[in-house]
Formats: sequence, structure tokens, C-alpha cells
Amino acid sequence: MRERFEQRSPKGRINKWWLMGAIATPVFLGMVGWLWLLPERRLQIDEGRRSLNESAPLVHPHRAASISDLGTIAAVAAGVFLLFKFRMAKSNAETRDLSGADFCGADLNGADFCGADLNRADLNGANLSDANLSGADLSGANLNGAELSGANLSGANLSGANLISANLNGADLNKAGLRYANLSGANLRYANLSGADFNCANLSGADLNCALIIDANLSDANLSGALLFFINSREALNLEPFQLKAQPSPFLCNVALPAYAQQPRVNPNRDCDRIPQLLSARYDISLEEAQGIVDEARQHRWD
Repeated sequence: MRERFEQRSPKGRINKWWLMGAIATPVFLGMVGWLWLLPERRLQIDEGRRSLNESAPLVHPHRAASISDLGTIAAVAAGVFLLFKFRMAKSNAETRDLSGADFCGADLNGADFCGADLNRADLNGANLSDANLSGADLSGANLNGAELSGANLSGANLSGANLISANLNGADLNKAGLRYANLSGANLRYANLSGADFNCANLSGADLNCALIIDANLSDANLSGALLFFINSREALNLEPFQLKAQPSPFLCNVALPAYAQQPRVNPNRDCDRIPQLLSARYDISLEEAQGIVDEARQHRWD
């Protein structure tokens, strides 16, 4: 299962035009400088060879004009090229500032928003499946009902974001900031939540089936009615007994609880008889299939 949660690192991209410009500009300027000094060097050589009574023109007028024109053209071309690339870079940088943008219901499947500023953006019902949102600022963003399955949200800032009923199945939220975020009813099945900060987050009714929560901070997180099925929470941080006894209490089945969270005693399998009905309703599968999933999961023994 651990292979499923390996963090995807966005591949670095090299802009070929910047690379060509970086090579071509010094070459261009070097050629101009060489051609500019060529007449002077020729003149020095000729002066050494000619006799005292010889006279020679410093440089042919038409050659001087050609060199001058070439130098002017090269300088102008280089300047235009650099100005053009600067304008493009500035334009690209400005497109990353999408704070408050309206993407309600937009199809952004596989979009690259790495490091983008989406503060308070409206992404209600948007399709962001497999999108790259690593390091993005989504604080206060509206992601109500958004499709984020397989999305890369590692290191993203989702503080105070609205993620009610969002689908984060298999999403990578490694070290994401979710303080005070509302994930009520969110689907976090198979999600990588390692190192994520859920301080004071609302996870009521959320589906954490098979989620990875190593070093996740659950301090004061609301887990009422959350589905904690087949999950190892031994290395989760700040998971207190009162969170597991809240009303309505989270559903526990084959959960590896940290030692401090078991006092007072909490049964990690207290809801296994109720889980099949929940799985059947949530995943639209038969009760028999759901029961088989639970029976198989209960065979697993946590180390």
C-alpha cells in the first residue's frame, strides 16, 4: 500500500527559448565586438607593413558602414529579444496571481497551478482531477464539492478553505496546511495526509478509509461521524480520546490507535458491525461486497 502514497514530484521544465536566448545573446554581442575591432587591428597590421612614404585609408568607407549597420542591427535585435522575453516572463508571473478568481464549475483536469496564488478563489464544483497544486495558496478558497482525486496538493496552504464534500480520493496532501479548513463529508480515501496540519479542522463525516496520516496534526480536529476504517493512526499527532468519543462519534474499525489515545479505553473495532452498511451506501456497492471488504481488512494485523 505504501507505494500508492509515494509523493509525486513535479518535473522541472526548462524554457527552450530562454536557453536559446542565453546562448545566442553573448555570441551575438561577441561577434559585434569582434567585427567592431577588426578594422582597427587591420589598420595596425597595415601600418607596420607600409613604408614611411606610403599612405593608406584608415578603413574602406563601405566596409565601415557595413560593420556599423551590422552592429546596430545586432544591438537592436538583442534588445528586442530581451525585451520580448521580459514581457513574456512578466505576463507569466502575473497569471500565477489568481487570488479571488472565479473557476466555479470549470474543467481544470490536470492543470498546473504549482505555487499559484488562489487565495479566496471560487472553485466550487470545479474539476481539478490530477491537477498540480503543490505549494499553491488556497487559503479561504471555495472548493465545495470540487473534484480533486489524484491531485497534488503537497505543501499547499488550505487554511480556512471550504472543502465540504470535496473528492480527495488518492490526493497528495503531504505537509499541506488545513488549519480551520472545513472538510465535512469530504472523501479522503487513500489520500496521503502525512505531515498535514488539521489543527481545528472540521472532518465531521469525512471518509478516511485507508488514508495515510503519519505525523498529521489532528489537534482539536472535529472527527465526529468520520469514517476511520483500516487506518494506522499510531504516528498521528495530538489525537486525543475525547475526539474519538465525540457525539456523534467517529466510526472505528481495524484502527491502530496511539497508546495515549486509548486511555480511557477506546475499542478500535467498536463499529465493525456497522461499517458494511456505511460502505455499501457510500460506495454504491452491494452489502455482501462491503461485508467482504470489512472481513478482509480485519485479517490485517498492525505491527
